[in-house]
Amino acid sequence: MTGMLDAGGMFREVTATQVLLSTAYPRIRFVEFAADDEKENGADWLWWWVDRDGTCYGLLVQAKILKLHGKRWSVDFNYKTRGDDRTQLSKLIKAANRFHVPAAYVLYCGDAQYRSALTCDRTHDDFPCKERDRAGVSAVSALVAETAVGLDAKNAGVSTFHDAVPVEDIASPDGLDAPIVPLARVLDQDLERFLRQPRRGSRRVAKELLRPVQRIRHGQFAGAAVMERAAPVTGALFENVPNDYGHFSVPYVAHMLCGLRAEVPGYVRDVLEGRTLPAWLTDHVGGIVVIPDADALPTASPGRVGDGGAGLLSLGFPEAPQPPHDQHPGQAA
Repeated sequence: MTGMLDAGGMFREVTATQVLLSTAYPRIRFVEFAADDEKENGADWLWWWVDRDGTCYGLLVQAKILKLHGKRWSVDFNYKTRGDDRTQLSKLIKAANRFHVPAAYVLYCGDAQYRSALTCDRTHDDFPCKERDRAGVSAVSALVAETAVGLDAKNAGVSTFHDAVPVEDIASPDGLDAPIVPLARVLDQDLERFLRQPRRGSRRVAKELLRPVQRIRHGQFAGAAVMERAAPVTGALFENVPNDYGHFSVPYVAHMLCGLRAEVPGYVRDVLEGRTLPAWLTDHVGGIVVIPDADALPTASPGRVGDGGAGLLSLGFPEAPQPPHDQHPGQAA
């Protein structure tokens, strides 16, 4: 991004993603598909954080740029394709349900010099928002963007950037996360411990993406949290979660945690083990990104998942794939 800006140009989502993934390789693994159904799904990639024990967290991700138009900063969350009244944001949240993962954005926000005129006057640990290290590539729940658009569409980009978390921070094994105090007071004990006690790996990623959503819910005048249980997702680490919507379009805890799984989904294993991928996957996303456990050691036998699974990740490009049609998205986990 800095290189393009120094050259008098502007970075773009597709190019920035390719540079990001190729530069981070082999620390991360990725596979890119030829199909692009972004017009229908509003989505680019499936991202998965995978721990050595197989616990993992997935996101359906759309890449967006924090743009400066004159003196106004924006992120085009309400983008619509010609002839379609639906916003890309609404399609992204709907498409995430297909894969049983939360919807999210990866924001490309340039460097500190690019953001120097950013109007956000809020801070992070007493540090100016726009000067945060590593914030050039940040992740945020689509529910945060949805709320920002609903409250103040004109300034939704800056507001969402403030709540976005640098990808490097949530992918790093260093440090501990602060507890999340849930609005619902009667939770499953395992879920309560997860929210209140420090976590690492994919569990920490899930908490860091949930944190601003929970903070927004605390500020909503939506009454007490609903104690009914959301419909469980097969394979989810937490199946007993509250069905509270607040002012979000979906049950926010269930949505944010449905992607936290006890084991690697079947289609990720298909990629890891060199099997043909199902058409319902390759026809609907641009690719898969896998961020393995940083503590996992490399292996001499890539492509197999076993003890220390995150260190055994190896993604390759399938040759002339002919995906079978016998696997339904609901069977992915």
